[in-house]
Amino acid sequence: MLKTLLLLFLLVGLFLAYRALVKNRKMFREMNAKADLQSALLEVDRLLGDSLTKDISSTMRQMADILAKRLDASLVWIGVQKTIDNAVSVMSLAGSHREVAVSLTIPLDADGSVRKTLDSGCVQRLSLKGDASYKHWPIADDATFHVSLSVPYRSLDGEKGVIVFFLPKSINTVTLSHTLWTRLADDFVVFLERRKNAVSVSRISGYQLAIVDFLKDILEVRELSAAYNLALSVLTTRADALSAWIVAYPDKKQTNTSNLLVASRGQIPEALLRMGLENDSVSRRWLDTVMERVREKERPFVDELRLNSALQTWKNTEPGMKNVAVVGAWPLWDDSGVHAVLFVSSTDPEYFSNNLQIFLHQLTEILHVADQQISNKAEILRRNLLYQALLDEADAVLKMNAEQPLLEEICRRLVGSTLFESAWLTRPAENLSLETLAFVSSVTEDANSLMEQITADLLRDRVLHVWKTGQALFPSETGSANSTELPVALLPIIRNAKLWSVLVVRCCLVEHLISADVNELLHRVASLLGRGLDEMDLKKQLADEQNRQSWLANHDALTGLNNRRGLDTYFTHAILRAQRNNTLLVILIIDLDDFKPINDSYGHEAGDRLLIKVSEALKSVTRSTDFLVRLGGDEFVILLEGLHKADDLLPVMDNIYKAVVTPFVLEAEIKVSVGCSAGLTLYPEDSANSDGLLRHADEALYVAKRNKQSRPRYWVSYLDILAAEKKA
Repeated sequence: MLKTLLLLFLLVGLFLAYRALVKNRKMFREMNAKADLQSALLEVDRLLGDSLTKDISSTMRQMADILAKRLDASLVWIGVQKTIDNAVSVMSLAGSHREVAVSLTIPLDADGSVRKTLDSGCVQRLSLKGDASYKHWPIADDATFHVSLSVPYRSLDGEKGVIVFFLPKSINTVTLSHTLWTRLADDFVVFLERRKNAVSVSRISGYQLAIVDFLKDILEVRELSAAYNLALSVLTTRADALSAWIVAYPDKKQTNTSNLLVASRGQIPEALLRMGLENDSVSRRWLDTVMERVREKERPFVDELRLNSALQTWKNTEPGMKNVAVVGAWPLWDDSGVHAVLFVSSTDPEYFSNNLQIFLHQLTEILHVADQQISNKAEILRRNLLYQALLDEADAVLKMNAEQPLLEEICRRLVGSTLFESAWLTRPAENLSLETLAFVSSVTEDANSLMEQITADLLRDRVLHVWKTGQALFPSETGSANSTELPVALLPIIRNAKLWSVLVVRCCLVEHLISADVNELLHRVASLLGRGLDEMDLKKQLADEQNRQSWLANHDALTGLNNRRGLDTYFTHAILRAQRNNTLLVILIIDLDDFKPINDSYGHEAGDRLLIKVSEALKSVTRSTDFLVRLGGDEFVILLEGLHKADDLLPVMDNIYKAVVTPFVLEAEIKVSVGCSAGLTLYPEDSANSDGLLRHADEALYVAKRNKQSRPRYWVSYLDILAAEKKA
């Protein structure tokens, strides 16, 4: 009997030891899985941080490769679902078994794991056996392709996507609810947004440099065909166009329509374009329709292939068009009107951004100017020296970003052309003396005596005459026979449609200024300088307006506080910080009591001043880490971060209450006071999303206002409401 008991105790001990060993092994595997995932995320973060301006397909491929190697996945793929597509496109693949991906388009079947992941917005771990998302993939080997782990993400543009791991049977993974998976998705979304902004800034800079280089190069062109080829080369090499071509409008006597193709560059063969123009095909009908539309409307058009049946047919029937996703058409002008159309194609459906459209507008404007210049080739060649001076002025206008250096450089280059001895910009002051804005001279006479000559009564009278009439003044118009007359020409400088200054140039002889060529040059220089100043002013206005609009998009115009849009942008990051730091996030909504009587009694202006005072008071009692928002009307939202326990909230709420109820002086004789009600909730005890958290805080506010007379304090917690409902 004793032996039996001892044997029984021994068996029980062995069983308990075995259970402990199994549990420890499971914990050890989970810890290893977590460490592997953390290591992979760190490596992915470094990759994404260094790849903001690099090729995104290469970056995503490297990211998938890191995840596959670190997590021992059989396959990792990253995909995106465009907002109008009912499928997910695979953007990158990695892993030792990537050959099983026989299709790069995943249908969103109702029973598929990809559809379930995107619809739920949660990490999903599902068996690959019978998964409808991969019904055509050869993944029958259960040991290698046991389960799929899908991590969803959603970009700020609304596009959904998924990061999918095919895991073998022997692999352990971190629990689906672990924040490391959401961190992976968040890091990827932040990268996409940062990359979008970085690429946009890079493209704007690239477009500006391309325009400057194009201006320099086109000024040396002598034939219009060369100008067109230069423009097409800029589009395909500097603006990343797939292809670009120019088609002229036919003359009434023209029968060979293939000759209408003036020039082409890029990956679409020229023979294909000529064939499309010559044959009575769908491509020819589409081209005719677009060109007629451009000539009638005199503005550009953009056609996306998937939204245009004619273009789609052309793409499906011609292999050379297979990569085209979008085509734009821009009018080209001459003195008679629209005479040709510039076509630009790309593989990117979103290629024609606002910045690119501005670039194309500038490009076509330059071609228009080039057309005008080239049409007068003989005249341009004859006046080479004069136009070199004009080019120098244009170069100065393009390079200068500040007013004073621009004025001085304009005068310096006029004198440097050897056509003029001196050049300066002046305007009358209040006492009718001349205010000199910039002055350059090549003569060696004493500067003081020269300035005395400049300010002489004769010249001052001429400047005043130009200032009064707004008309240029040349020696031939003032009696050049007078030997005592200064050999000067005066031209008005128009800035923002107003007379701003007078350009004065001096030659050694009066006869030099009588030439029609010199007159034209000076008029062009004056016009160019005025346009340069206009553009400088416009750039400043646009920059100021852009900054103002950017600020207003996220701030309340009255109080300067953040608005609802700013709150939406900030909220997600606040939640992520609370998750990472294991701290509380308090969502507080404050509503002013008795605000309406003040508004009715003293008027809306007084009400606005009160809202400003309350905003300033709330700022004074909140920390720099807190986020203060005017939600609308007399409602405010405060996100309080970094709290470790609920009791930390009490002194903060007291300070907020004192700040609001303290009487405010609106005017010398108006002193008012208001009360307040507040509702709040605490994340993560309240685990709703950002919209749900705001809604819960608002429900608590409603309870606080409803029980205003009987409440023990001015605020109510949504968590207390839930607790009370459970007790009931």
